[in-house]
Amino acid sequence: MAKIAILCDSNPLTKPRPARLIEMLKPYHQLFVFGKAIPAQPIQNNLVFFSFPPSKSAFERSEQEEQELKNKCLQKDFHSLIFTPNRLVLLSQLLAQPSLELLIIEDITLLPLALKYKTQNPYCKIIIDLREFYPLEYENNPEWLKTLGAFFTHLCKTYLKEVDLALTVSEGLSKKYKEAFGLSCVLFLSLPPYYELSPSNNETLELIYHGLISPDRESENLLQIAKGLKEGIHLNLMILSNQPPFLQDFKAKASTLKNITLHAPLPLHSIIPFCNRFDLGLITLQPNGFNNTHALPNKFFEYIQSRLGIISTPLPCISPLIAKHQIGKCAQSFGVQDIINTLNSLTQEEIKAFKNNANQASQTLNIQNNQIKILELIQTLLGESK
Repeated sequence: MAKIAILCDSNPLTKPRPARLIEMLKPYHQLFVFGKAIPAQPIQNNLVFFSFPPSKSAFERSEQEEQELKNKCLQKDFHSLIFTPNRLVLLSQLLAQPSLELLIIEDITLLPLALKYKTQNPYCKIIIDLREFYPLEYENNPEWLKTLGAFFTHLCKTYLKEVDLALTVSEGLSKKYKEAFGLSCVLFLSLPPYYELSPSNNETLELIYHGLISPDRESENLLQIAKGLKEGIHLNLMILSNQPPFLQDFKAKASTLKNITLHAPLPLHSIIPFCNRFDLGLITLQPNGFNNTHALPNKFFEYIQSRLGIISTPLPCISPLIAKHQIGKCAQSFGVQDIINTLNSLTQEEIKAFKNNANQASQTLNIQNNQIKILELIQTLLGESK
């Protein structure tokens, strides 16, 4: 049983990858989990939580604070952006833990702090989980590229070469990290827990989209899709956003459409069983940036575990999996009308087949496969240091 720390620049219990990583590792290793504003947790064997204060989001910062942040980026004062007061609390907590054998970094902003620990504990290994290509997170915003984009590029260039193992979520991201920074990544899919469920049976065709919405995801396409659906197709939405004004406006528009139902967001563990009542999951991402183009999102595998068929835009990392498992269809193009046409043309026989095939795929595309993989990777990594 190794002593392993998981470092998150957010609340790890609300984020699928760290939350599931904790579940996979806690039966086998002693875990020390560090995250922002973690609510008090019951005492558990082999699992200790350390909470550090949150920082302000872009929507919480004043204009002056936002400008100060941008100026630091432009002046390349990256040290003060990394070692912020709240992260220094984390660093103090981390350095107080003796003899950690492995640090798993869930946010690249915390990698420099992990390396501070390794300086004092040279036998400690470091794994980083790269959920996106950070230097292009908001690539369509020129000002972001010059400021925070430059900061994330600095983090990648300076610190990624120091990690012992890198994980990432899709083949597209893996190739990009190799091309840009010479970093080889292990593909680690965002697989959810297995649920004992069966496909639903509805009189009408019930669609579900759950997850984040934002302008850069062109999420208003969901409203256009709803307007084009034929009679007997109903769209359910369970949505969140890190942009409150956009979310409020979107909900107001959705409430005027009779074939849309808005559902309150649920805790992570409740999403899959809740979505089992529907028929098809929607993925509407557009190729309007590198990360969106090469996404293989959590919801893709959550839809499968909910025993839903999937209708998606023809994203390069999603299309092959839909075809391989025969679990749905990709629209002919990324156009909204093609998505509408795909949905309106489905037969009851096709939908039933997609859901039955998703039921089969759910038996292997679940957390058990990831658990086997991560435990083997850790065993190999720690074995090398002994």
